[in-house]
Amino acid sequence: MKTIIAIFLLLTFLGCKKDAPSQSEAIDFYTPYLTSTRNNGTVTLKWERPVCPGLGDYICPMADPDHFEILMSNISQSELKFHSTVKNNIFEITITSLTNGTPYYFAIKSVGKNSKFTVSDTIMAIPDNPEIIHTVFPASDKSRKLGTWSDDQLTVAYVSDYTWNNGNNSSQSVFISSLSNYVELLVEQNSYSPAWSPTGQKIVYQTDNGEVNSSQGYRPTHIAVYNTTDKTIKRLTGGNSFDFLPVWSPDGKWIAFLSDKAGGAEYNIWKVAADGGTAILIHPDFNDLTVYGMIDDRSPKTLSWSKDGKNIAFARLAKSNPRLIYSIYSIPSDGGSRTTIISSQWSDFCPAYSPDGSTLAFISDRSGIYEIWTMNLQTKKLRQITGSTGKWVYENLGKIEWSASGNKILYTSNEGAITNLYTVDIN
Repeated sequence: MKTIIAIFLLLTFLGCKKDAPSQSEAIDFYTPYLTSTRNNGTVTLKWERPVCPGLGDYICPMADPDHFEILMSNISQSELKFHSTVKNNIFEITITSLTNGTPYYFAIKSVGKNSKFTVSDTIMAIPDNPEIIHTVFPASDKSRKLGTWSDDQLTVAYVSDYTWNNGNNSSQSVFISSLSNYVELLVEQNSYSPAWSPTGQKIVYQTDNGEVNSSQGYRPTHIAVYNTTDKTIKRLTGGNSFDFLPVWSPDGKWIAFLSDKAGGAEYNIWKVAADGGTAILIHPDFNDLTVYGMIDDRSPKTLSWSKDGKNIAFARLAKSNPRLIYSIYSIPSDGGSRTTIISSQWSDFCPAYSPDGSTLAFISDRSGIYEIWTMNLQTKKLRQITGSTGKWVYENLGKIEWSASGNKILYTSNEGAITNLYTVDIN
């Protein structure tokens, strides 16, 4: 009887087991995702073992590569040449003897035992001395994000959880804290995206506090200003629109922001007087650019007003690009045609003009990981600011801000479930 049962189970197993796919069926292999870190005269490349999606337990040819080949260039991404061969059980290599400040381009070629191959996307890295990172808050007991400095850098505004009802309720809210004693002051609950005024006396932010769901299914969000002197709050916008990502003009007279006030699914750039008044549509024409949702991480991220007050920089996705890549543009602050500042094969977003207006900082995945980069607006020379310490930018909370002196950049990074504010030195 046991023998009969054993035979039955064996036949059942064989009947359920699929035939292994042929080699021709096992094509469409996965391309390794390449990332990098850079240091003084070196770039370290990392990737994962390729896998074949949709084939269950079966190993396709590219899941067991014969070897990897490193492709490299110090000219452009179109000039990649063979650099070295890496064994199939090694997934990291450090390239040495590189020149600091020089852009290098890398890709990895995964070669199967059948000689078929795939090539990763090209990444860019610029070797340099390791950056110096500072923690804004010494304790990591709670998450803090989207920071903004006062003009003297002694006080910071940011977003964190506000709890009430014995901890049973919470909301994302704007806080202020002195960096001398770290005492927190709640500005307003249900608020986001703070930005400090040029004079250091006011904070602009977006809030849906006290609002109810509109006919579109979300609570309207409006722009508000908090006066740190008299502790008063003034609403600048209203209605059923979604107004967000406010930023001050350099003279403190205007606030630019994103809004769907014009109707439809797109968000356009508007401005309103800092003392209040009717909002003005600056840039109505995003017909060939798009954003896919108001809270999606593919939103326009942040705006930045040029230091002469003449232009506003922003990032958007091109509808024609299937890879959902950001490019950075600028428009006149009084309205007009946009110009392209940065457009590449990578995602470049969250522009921030330096205090002297000569340099644009931005977030990019050029290195395979979201890091802070800068570009000299005259020479177009790029510099990689982060990328050696592991304190990379939390891309979904994309916001970077220069110090008044231009020697530091404030940003958000995450460590596990905790997000914190950090500064990186700009030398």
